[in-house]
Order: sequence, then structure tokens, then C-alpha cells
Amino acid sequence: MTRYYLNTLASIKNLIRFSELLIAAILVGCGEGMIDVSSADYQPKIVIDGYIFPGQKVEDIKITRNIPLNTNIDVSGIILFNAEVTITDLTANTIYPLSFNYNKLYFEDAGGRLKIENGKPYKINVKAKIDNKILHAESVTTVPLSGLSLAAKDLGQLKYREPDTYGNQKKFTLTFKPSPDAAFHSFTITAYDTAVNNFIYDNPYHKFDSTQVFENMDSFRHSFSWLQNTRPGADMLTYQVEWLDIWFYGNYRLIVYAGDQNFKDFILTHNNVMEMDGNFHEPKLHIEGDGIGVFGSAVSDTVYFKVLK
Repeated sequence: MTRYYLNTLASIKNLIRFSELLIAAILVGCGEGMIDVSSADYQPKIVIDGYIFPGQKVEDIKITRNIPLNTNIDVSGIILFNAEVTITDLTANTIYPLSFNYNKLYFEDAGGRLKIENGKPYKINVKAKIDNKILHAESVTTVPLSGLSLAAKDLGQLKYREPDTYGNQKKFTLTFKPSPDAAFHSFTITAYDTAVNNFIYDNPYHKFDSTQVFENMDSFRHSFSWLQNTRPGADMLTYQVEWLDIWFYGNYRLIVYAGDQNFKDFILTHNNVMEMDGNFHEPKLHIEGDGIGVFGSAVSDTVYFKVLK
């Protein structure tokens, strides 16, 4: 079983300019992997960033656009609030239009009519005008089956890097029953009590001052990792919270996700498109038409813990 980490905030920001970098990468053959990204042709793309969950309202579906390299980012200019966005329940063959929430800057099923169910496929379809061109993008996700189950909802509390009687560091350990058909399992850890004076400055991994903590608060607040190469047919899996994921004293929330194939392929390939030999390849995005990004699904569950001084 292998554990991996990803800086999700950086990944989301990188997605905005992703297609230009991808086009530049495709131009490269073999060799050292040296490319001139400034010469890559810009192609407008719809950027989809959305996940659906069984039993939850469809919301937080972000629809934006890419921009050319070396262009200043204007947030108001990249959000496609006028896009036509629908999600189709492919089992019932019913189309549900999504509306734009101007307060939260995402698309949602405001009326709550669309019910997401385990094991069923759903298709997102987006139509938008970018640079005077009408673009279309679509993607299909199949929601994982139910079955994800946590052994406990509270992992208790530990002092930061607290040792046991043998001098080994104690760790918060989560035991859970995996989803029967999920492509892989991932974990997000969020600190609740984030403040400059609550930061763990005496950690052994990096040294930061209060100004750096304030400027990068969101990056310290969140962490993301996943398990790969788990034992086939395992009835139970374990996951340990590493202390390098912990930057504040106080309360934490850990969410376990059992994701579909779209979810897995996006996480594993979108941020790593160059092989060790310098060759480039396209990531697996599962977006058809004029789009990039991810439309995925997952089942999830939540557990809590607390880190003491």
C-alpha cells in the first residue's frame, strides 16, 4: 500500500493554464524535455471542476476558462457565469439545468431536484462562448457503490509528536471499510483553529515566521493525500495521519473519499505530465469536446481529531 501527497490549492491554480502547457508538451518528442512554452499556440478551453456525491445537493460545480500564457489573471474574466450547464441522469434519461450562484461563484442545482444515487452514471454538458467561439464540453461519471464505513467518528487527541513508551511517535490512525468498487481512496485534512499565534513554529520539517504563515494560511490549513496499491479484496484498510500534515494546534476534520475512475485519473495524471526520460504525455481527463478538468464522483465519510500543545 502506497501513500501519496498533493498540494490541492496549487493544482487548482495550475489548471487554469493547463491546456497551453499540455499543447506545448505535445510538441516535444524525445530527449531532454526542453520546450519553449512561449511558442505554443493558444486554444480556448472550457475548464470543468466539479464532483457529485450520493445523497448530497449538486453544487460547487466551477466552470471557468483557460487563458494564454504570460497573461495576468482576472478572476472575473475567467469565470463562465453565462455558460449553459446541465447534468443528465443517464439512468432516467432526464436533463437537469444548473444555475449560477453569484454569491458563491459556482453552478448548482438550486431547486434540489437532481438526486445523486450510488452506482448510477451522470453526464455534465457545458456550452459557453469564449473568444467569440461557441465551445462544448461533456463528461460522464459513475458514482461508486455504497459501502465506505469508518470504524470511528472521532480519533481522540494527541500532543504534537507525542512519543509512546518506546520513544516512537504516536499517530492518529483511521481504520475503515473500503468502498467495493471505488478506483481509489483519498483523504483531506482541514485545520479548524487556524491563526498566526496557533501555528506550530517548532516543527522539525520547515521554519516559517509569522508573516509567511499569514500569507500562506490556506496552504497550511489544508492537506491532501491518497492510498494506492492497496491489497485487493481487503475488508479493512488503515490510514495514519502524518505529522507533516499538521501545522496548527487545535481541532481537525478528516474526510475520506472513495472516488470513481475520473477522480483517480485526474489526481494521478493532471499535475505530472513528464516522464523520467523527458518525454511528455497527455493526462487522463475524461472530458470530451472543447474542455479540460474533471467531472468526478465519490462517496465520503468524516472523522475528527485534536492536536494538543
